[in-house]
Amino acid sequence: MKENDKLLYKTMKTLLNERLSDAEEVSLRDEGFTIKSPTRKTAVMIALYKKAVSGDLSAIKELRSIVSEKPIDKPTDSKGVIIVDDLKS
Repeated sequence: MKENDKLLYKTMKTLLNERLSDAEEVSLRDEGFTIKSPTRKTAVMIALYKKAVSGDLSAIKELRSIVSEKPIDKPTDSKGVIIVDDLKS
């Protein structure tokens, strides 16, 4: 990994692990989320969840990838397609 990428990764990880302010925590509670020690990562996941619930396909795919489910557009039991060019010109 490049040095800049490492720094960005470390910085982002630090920011996401910060605890939410009391006001942000109250806001989440007002929306019906009861979470012990919520972090910024928690808030990001809730925002992503809300987008997915509203029907945002990219948010749904992202959530599925986070929880390690197979993507929507790749069926598990599909067979490959073979195209045979047997037409004579």
